[in-house]
Amino acid sequence: MRAVTPLSNLGRVPEQGRIRLGVKTERAMRALDTFRFTSADHDAIVQVAEQYGGEVKKWMPPRSKQQQWEVITTAKELRVFLPPDSIHVWYEQWSGGGCLRRCDGVTVSIPVKTPDGMDTDTEPCLCQDEAGAQKCAPYTRLNVILPEIRFGGVWRLESKGWNAANEMPSMAMMLQQMQTIGLIEGRLILESRSRVSGGQTKHFVVPRLAMDTSPIEILAGGAKVGSLQQVVEAPELESANQSVIIDAELVQEVEGWDTPPAGVAVRMNPNGSPKYLPA
Repeated sequence: MRAVTPLSNLGRVPEQGRIRLGVKTERAMRALDTFRFTSADHDAIVQVAEQYGGEVKKWMPPRSKQQQWEVITTAKELRVFLPPDSIHVWYEQWSGGGCLRRCDGVTVSIPVKTPDGMDTDTEPCLCQDEAGAQKCAPYTRLNVILPEIRFGGVWRLESKGWNAANEMPSMAMMLQQMQTIGLIEGRLILESRSRVSGGQTKHFVVPRLAMDTSPIEILAGGAKVGSLQQVVEAPELESANQSVIIDAELVQEVEGWDTPPAGVAVRMNPNGSPKYLPA
């Protein structure tokens, strides 16, 4: 039988909207070089457009009937407040039915059916198959507060890139260690990067946290803006048989060439960069 959750453990800050790094096209997800916001809060999206540029449009999440709004801004940098416990990183595997499992690299949480309904069970890490191939990707989720926008909760950013998983938690932890009480003010920056591997140039975007305040000012409380009593919790593990599928943000690396290798069939990239894609 499932244990009763103490009332003292209940309560979390609601999610006001999402900060997204890509947009879905007819063919695939396309990474953006500016921030995109989506929310059911129309007035908040209007304020985001006024603050960061862009045009407000209606938007319907995939496999959802809830009308939302979106704006692709012109901003590559945002002023944000970091609430306590603002970032989480998990290895996850997703399918058309939702999140199949979530793992910390040691133990994995898996949805299971019980006589009382769906629950979660834990097993040793299953992120690699028998051949050693990685089946799960690192998902980084950052919750922030936008100080210039009407407050209705936190805005959540998701990334499944290794760069974000490696860099953002360490930066957030360092800031929280320097100042453990209250909200931390920082900047959320969208950084364009590229790397060459195996003769291919890969272009991608990486969310990055930064500060205008020096470490000495942070230690003295210069970056603190207040306190938030409730802790922002990690999202619960969604069962794989749920009727509403969670819209996980997919920011794909674009693989191609600016100068294609000899003997490889290519086609022009309609998005501009890189110039050529495999045919």
